[in-house]
Amino acid sequence: METINKINSRLKNKDSLLAAGIIFLIGAAASAIFNYLYHLFMGRMLGPLEYGILGSLFALIYIATFSTSAFNLSISKFSAELTGKQNLGAFKYLIRKSLAYTSFAGAVILVLYLISIPFIANFMNVEDYIGFVLVGLIGYLTLISAVLTGALNGTQKFIWQNSSGVASNFFKFAFAVILVYLGFGVNGALIAILIGLIICIGLALYPFISSLKNVRAEHFNSGKIPTYLLFAFFASVIPILLITLDQVLVKHYFSSTDAGYYVAAGMIAKVIWFGSGFLVGPLFPKVASLYSQGKDTSKILIKALIYTILLVIVGCAAYYIMPIFIVSMLYGSEYIEAVPPLIGLFGVGIAMFSINQIMITYNLAIERKSFIWIFILAILAEVAGIFLFHNTLEEVIKIFFAVNCFTLVAMLFYNRKEIFNL
Repeated sequence: METINKINSRLKNKDSLLAAGIIFLIGAAASAIFNYLYHLFMGRMLGPLEYGILGSLFALIYIATFSTSAFNLSISKFSAELTGKQNLGAFKYLIRKSLAYTSFAGAVILVLYLISIPFIANFMNVEDYIGFVLVGLIGYLTLISAVLTGALNGTQKFIWQNSSGVASNFFKFAFAVILVYLGFGVNGALIAILIGLIICIGLALYPFISSLKNVRAEHFNSGKIPTYLLFAFFASVIPILLITLDQVLVKHYFSSTDAGYYVAAGMIAKVIWFGSGFLVGPLFPKVASLYSQGKDTSKILIKALIYTILLVIVGCAAYYIMPIFIVSMLYGSEYIEAVPPLIGLFGVGIAMFSINQIMITYNLAIERKSFIWIFILAILAEVAGIFLFHNTLEEVIKIFFAVNCFTLVAMLFYNRKEIFNL
């Protein structure tokens, strides 16, 4: 543990974005491997019909996960401020109160969600309610996990943060294979996620239990937290709706089999997002730190954009050069006819979202808020577009591409001063 602490202290250097990014790259790569092993095995073991149901439930999980990002970002921001001032007593108080409040608030939200399950299930044409209940429990544990990983991020304990994520994804994959093999189906795949989250929470707690054991909690003025939390909530949830609502709408308008093909294409496309997003984690605390000191933040934004653009170009090229090989390798023969034509344009749409995520993170760190209207307009356009044009999966993907193209151009214009010095 002492070695890990020494490495973490070096990563706090303001010029260590790439070094910290490599930690996140390794963590993201390992998590991506287990995530895609999970989806690869689930796609093959469940088949297109049940995998389509799992994929539609995953759209709800993504929404829940990114709803908790507000807590993650808020805790990260204030953890960075307090530990930067060596105020460990206030930091301990922050963690305690945050866990208490989020546990209570999460329980209230969970009850409201459980009440709404019949309406959601009816809209998504799913008869079994158990999967929706499991999704609610996943959302609740994700909220608890978000507080702890936010604290790890804010204190720049990047190794612990990534280790807990990798462990969660490994056990999710391992238990999913076992439970689905034993006949638990879609519900087994979801129970495995719960197991992974419990392990993640345990690992994320460990470094704080040891380091804060002899520290006395001290009250501090936390009046700024609710305001920032509300802003971070909308800024985290609204953009992610852009890449999740399409799956919910496809499940509504198309058969479960077609929805399964769409989910498979979307998961392959999201490899670009997962693979290029390793700079988002270290970018936020580093930009927030520079901004709080009144220092220039544009250079670190430009670096992050350049690295991300180079990575997404490689990913998009692969999808156009060898789509059949990629689909057959990941999902097998059942998907080979329907999915390969979908992944190229889908991948480009996700690539544009990946670039946008860098700018979203940057604007969150400097507390700039008005960019959210860009994504609200894009979501309205996406929903309207899919409502009007949903004859084929290709039409849906063209709409997905168009709205992400719009948001990229708009965000580049929004951050033109930092990026282009205009």
